[in-house]
Amino acid sequence: MHISENEVHALILITRSQEPVHPSGLQKEMGLLKGSISRIITSLQDIGLVERAGGEILLAGTPPAEAFKRLYYSHRASPLSEILSGRRVELLSRLDSQPKSLETLAEETGISSDTVYYYLQGLRPLGIVSRSMQGKAYLYSFNYVIWPELKDFVTALQEFQVVRLVPRDALLIKSYEDSVLFKSLKQQDATLTSFSAYNEYGIKLGLRDNYYTLPKRELSIQEVFIHSLDSAEDYRQRLFCILFYLKNRDELKDARHPMIKSIREVLRGEHIKGYPTKDDIEEQAELYGITNIEP
Repeated sequence: MHISENEVHALILITRSQEPVHPSGLQKEMGLLKGSISRIITSLQDIGLVERAGGEILLAGTPPAEAFKRLYYSHRASPLSEILSGRRVELLSRLDSQPKSLETLAEETGISSDTVYYYLQGLRPLGIVSRSMQGKAYLYSFNYVIWPELKDFVTALQEFQVVRLVPRDALLIKSYEDSVLFKSLKQQDATLTSFSAYNEYGIKLGLRDNYYTLPKRELSIQEVFIHSLDSAEDYRQRLFCILFYLKNRDELKDARHPMIKSIREVLRGEHIKGYPTKDDIEEQAELYGITNIEP
């Protein structure tokens, strides 16, 4: 996500105003052309930070807009236009209490190492980023003590962009860092996943709901499996997950999810509330040519 300094400046002006702001007022305050002001407003509106009310502009009633208001009034003397502009929001979203190297941050954000270094050097004097040594390498972490409102805003902004991917007639199941998982009775222009993708891997199911993820992309079998674990709501769906796991055991041996521990316990013959028994699994496994149901 790229935000310009002018966009942050405009957002500050809108936030601190006691009344809705007219575009002509922003134009006069910022000294920009009318077309530039229009593009700034549209951009801020697209990411859920401002809204139009007739011919005037006001702060939106969204989680990221409310988080920005708290950030502004907690750090109004700080250079927020510099802190949030460019692709710094993406970098800040990847920084947390666990120290990371510059190379790791560059890899996670897709921002060049030189740019990440430039951003970090600007954030450190403001107390936003802390630097430590591990061997000969510098590691960077986010300073939650001084800047909790900044982290709250960045998180809210990122989450809002992801959740907005979900179609209006669909039900959100889970939002991830850069994608969403949802289900819908209607067909959607999205990538089939979870139980809806099981057919491609040897488990044919008759489903009422369609399971999707956005943005559209090619998924690995592990991603499909994790999505199904996150989708599973009852005994029947957990049984599907276990069958899928057994059918594709080799490809899923490195999958990580809290439910996998329970699946392995069930396959050892233990009884867990909400999960099928080993006898139930054996009965259904025959239908899919699964002969080995050991954990």
